[in-house]
Amino acid sequence: MSSFEGAFVVDRQRTMWIWWASLAAKPRAASLALVALCAIVYLPGIVRLPPVDRTEVIWSETTRDMVARGDWTDPRYGDAVQQYRPIGTFWAQGVARWLAGETHDRDIRVYRLPSFFAVMLAVLALFWLGRGLVGAETALIASALFAVAPLTVLVSQLAIAEGLSLLPATVAMLALARIYVNDDEPFATAVLFWAAVGIGILINALLVPIIVLTSLIALYVFDRDLSWLKRLRPLIGIPIALVLGAPWLIVRAHQDGVAFSGMKWREFLGALGGAQDMKLRAFPGTFVLAAVLGFIPGTMLIGTACKRFWAARDQRLPRFLLAWVVGYLIYLEVLSSKPGTYMVQTMFPGLALAVAMVVTSEHGEGKEPEWSGFRIWPTALAVLPLALFIGVYAFVGELPSIPAFILIAIIAGLFIWTGRLGREGQLRRWAFLGIGAVGLLSITLLGVVLPSISRIWPAKAIATAIAACPQANAYLIGYREPSGRFLLGIPPERQTPEALAATAEGKTPALSIVEDRWSKRTNWTLQSKSQAPLQQPAGCVSVYNVMRGCPLYFRIYSADPSAPCTMPAKFACSDKVEHVGFEKSGDCD
Repeated sequence: MSSFEGAFVVDRQRTMWIWWASLAAKPRAASLALVALCAIVYLPGIVRLPPVDRTEVIWSETTRDMVARGDWTDPRYGDAVQQYRPIGTFWAQGVARWLAGETHDRDIRVYRLPSFFAVMLAVLALFWLGRGLVGAETALIASALFAVAPLTVLVSQLAIAEGLSLLPATVAMLALARIYVNDDEPFATAVLFWAAVGIGILINALLVPIIVLTSLIALYVFDRDLSWLKRLRPLIGIPIALVLGAPWLIVRAHQDGVAFSGMKWREFLGALGGAQDMKLRAFPGTFVLAAVLGFIPGTMLIGTACKRFWAARDQRLPRFLLAWVVGYLIYLEVLSSKPGTYMVQTMFPGLALAVAMVVTSEHGEGKEPEWSGFRIWPTALAVLPLALFIGVYAFVGELPSIPAFILIAIIAGLFIWTGRLGREGQLRRWAFLGIGAVGLLSITLLGVVLPSISRIWPAKAIATAIAACPQANAYLIGYREPSGRFLLGIPPERQTPEALAATAEGKTPALSIVEDRWSKRTNWTLQSKSQAPLQQPAGCVSVYNVMRGCPLYFRIYSADPSAPCTMPAKFACSDKVEHVGFEKSGDCD
């Protein structure tokens, strides 16, 4: 590199140093910038993604029904009591639904708003509480890295408890960090800690207390000292947490008679651990992999941060951040039965602080950080976004639209550019460009690509097809995913051939939507009840059930075949259904 080129690089580095530092020095401006970042990255997916089966739709449908019945202490999905799901999330979504009005009771965007605001506030909490730990500039960079991490973005998009619980988890852990690091931390920080723990219990059971406890255990292993815990003022704080979290147990007692009665021991432990649960244990390393892939672009400097913080573990802050991440990861890998994509986000504020401290430690030497991911050839970094998008389009057998293709090409170019900056040691510029690259990746995937692939959203495709049809008393046979109930408003009692055949004499459903595998059984059931079989369909919908991994082909029958309702031309029926493996997928409703 020539002296001129070197001077130019240093000048660009100094410009970025000044930009981050000057913005961080104005807390209100920095906060507005973070709010704008969250809105730009999160809202496209929140607005455009159809309801996502199954967990999100069960949360939303349960809340919708709770508000419709007017019983805010008895959330149910049909007749099923939601023992795994604490009441706080239902209340937050219920308030959003109540404010939006009854006309929006099946609008999934309404139920996603609490997650959006909670994640955005978690990002702001990292900035404001982190300033007292690492300084304003480092806290700002950490907050932006945290905001755009793919798994942070994911929980901001969905109407689930994990999005809401990220706020109290972030606040509780940062307040705990400040109390541990600073001997003179004010009493208000302890109150904030306990309030966050209580609200976390109300929203997502013991998720927040578990991450606190695992961190405390790891800290004790490090320094063999618990005397600092008295600064938490537990005699005052524990009652605060219990009062805030008590409604969860009150509702459980209201619904169960005795809280959690009828649950097996493993189910009880799963309910205490949070709202999500899996029938099978995750493979070893699942949570580590989720954390690594879900934290990009910060992943590139995790190795550097771990090396430096381990060397500096005699200092309080590095020791706390190590305990935060390592303690919780061990718990997840050894004991948790939760899905990794929803659980590792609570470590991201700690990882973000650690990575941001590496970023702001650069002094213009132009050296590649040790143990970093920048050892990978910069061009190879484009493989990650390209593989992601190629996989999506290959799965559905489609080609990207021209706008999507352009966005994907830009993202690949930005990933390559970030690799070059990292290799050159321009870490502040890397952070700025990496935040933009990953933010654009989320916008493109969740706000452009996935919503545009209509055939992976069966309920949405059916709703589009029948938009101009009378839908009162409609029947849906062969699709029992929750989205059919939430989006189409067709309850389970109108989702079987027997229900269709039992229709009272002289009362014909407005529509009958029947999946091809169910046509013979439906016609046989109708004829066994002395009713006419289904006639010529008014339209057809060809889609793919991602949850069950099989194609579906629906035929839509009007109440009056002589006067069928009008559907868009793309829903015209085909004489030949061309789906590979169609006849082999038996259990696909």
